[in-house]
Amino acid sequence: MKYGSPSYGQHPEEDQKLDVPILVLKLPVRVKSPRASSVNTQTTNVSFVQLIFPGESGSYSNYLNANIVVEGTLVKGIKGEHFTDVVMRVKRVNPVDPPVY
Repeated sequence: MKYGSPSYGQHPEEDQKLDVPILVLKLPVRVKSPRASSVNTQTTNVSFVQLIFPGESGSYSNYLNANIVVEGTLVKGIKGEHFTDVVMRVKRVNPVDPPVY
């Protein structure tokens, strides 16, 4: 749970309470923007990626505490509703059975 608008935790009694899906990576990764990007920066040691699911995708609760492979587009977390340094706009989620180590 994270605090949302209007003040993102500065006034918890007034803020929205949001369930935020976050992918926990087994190993940290380095993420770098494309050379042509206006935000040409590098983020290192990323261990947590907030997942942003399209509205029509249904519930992500089926994937809680599961080993999954996620396909999507990575973007730098810069908006108020981004709670990690890197967020992913999810295109597809596939459960992994047996787990990948």
